[in-house]
Amino acid sequence: MHYEYTAGVAGERFLRGLKAGKILAGYCSNCKEASLPPRIYCVKCFGEIRRFIRVRPIGRIAAMTRTLTGQDGARLEQQVTFAYVTFDGVAGGIIHRVVGRARVGSSVRPRFKKRRDRKGSILDLEGFEREPRGLTR
Repeated sequence: MHYEYTAGVAGERFLRGLKAGKILAGYCSNCKEASLPPRIYCVKCFGEIRRFIRVRPIGRIAAMTRTLTGQDGARLEQQVTFAYVTFDGVAGGIIHRVVGRARVGSSVRPRFKKRRDRKGSILDLEGFEREPRGLTR
């Protein structure tokens, strides 16, 4: 069975942002609130979202988990870590891989594939890596 799912207006803007090496959030001009993942309507006031803003490059790990099981249920050779990453001034966040070592509360930054290898996919973002000590959001 073949199935296709379109990203929609907000999803397409988000994916184009990833291709350009940016994380974009939807911004409600009425509520003055940014949200991830971006939506085309504000969940607070139901107003249409027409503006998308670039989030700050440094986020924080709010939650994380590790797994040895792949999407197909098979055991992985190496453990994979996933985190829920939030950003200052943005409601919501992104769940993605952690590259390297980090823990809940760690400041992280996105690691993108090389520009020539990006396709407009969530996988253009390889994951989040720990921000060197001393640097904050």
